[in-house]
Amino acid sequence: MDSSFYLFLSVIFLIIGLLLAFAAWTFFRRFQNLNERLKRSAEMTGAVNGSICELVTVYRRNRSFRWKNEYPILAYVVGGKEYKLKLDFAEKRMGHYSTGGSYQISYLPSDPSFCIAEDFRKNMNASKKSNLIATVLLAFFACNLLVSSLMQLLGQL
Repeated sequence: MDSSFYLFLSVIFLIIGLLLAFAAWTFFRRFQNLNERLKRSAEMTGAVNGSICELVTVYRRNRSFRWKNEYPILAYVVGGKEYKLKLDFAEKRMGHYSTGGSYQISYLPSDPSFCIAEDFRKNMNASKKSNLIATVLLAFFACNLLVSSLMQLLGQL
């Protein structure tokens, strides 16, 4: 095989490595967001009841099946202003959640938009761990692909 084939293959692996690096960065940002909220939960002295105001439908599928999941969006009022909390980490099968109900929300008095829904703390911890694992795995493969493709490209030039 000639060198143009290896050059083309190196560029393809470089692009895949960059896509994996972007995915790793996305999971890392999710991990940071959840981790910061959980670490600052002791500062969240404000408490209010919120309720599910909306259910967001997420379509999932594998080779054999298609199904619908959903996650809740909680609405709560602090100081006459309404805030919404998107709980995308608490995704469940459709029909698990229903609008209404009451959920305890802890928030920072200085910034009521920075909050935790106490009933979903366990889901936050699980999501934090899975985001960290995904970050490490994706970063490992991204680094491997990027270094090997760059070495191959430099060897071709």
